[in-house]
Amino acid sequence: MSAPLHRLRARRTSTGCRETQPAPPPLPPPEQCTRSNNKSDMGRRITLRPQAEYEAIQQARAQEGTQEWKEQYAHRAGVEGTISQGVRSFGLRRCRYHGLAKARLQHQLTATAMNFHRLNAWWTNTPRARTRVSHLAALRPTTQNSCS
Repeated sequence: MSAPLHRLRARRTSTGCRETQPAPPPLPPPEQCTRSNNKSDMGRRITLRPQAEYEAIQQARAQEGTQEWKEQYAHRAGVEGTISQGVRSFGLRRCRYHGLAKARLQHQLTATAMNFHRLNAWWTNTPRARTRVSHLAALRPTTQNSCS
């Protein structure tokens, strides 16, 4: 297979025509631009769900705006924070022991250690870690108008 031929871009000057950098090669056809090797997966797809499933999803999305749903989700967010702390700080992702009884004991002891850790932070007035601020949010000024 031979190398692709490139066109040259030319620029006119007062002394004549001069070659500049080569033009980029033409884009391949769209069939060669997708990452999938499966011909049936080429391009974008739209999913049309059965009507009953679609209506159930729409109803669930509508409930997300209610106050009751927000209260339930706030409770879930607190639980997820506790699980995250257990995984990150106390190694809850992996169990050290084999067997259900020993695994249960490890989780109970880890929960006790987490409670002691939180009590210590409360008694010593250790501040909780602040939420990460993105670089873009850090650029935002803290006051609206400093000239007033």
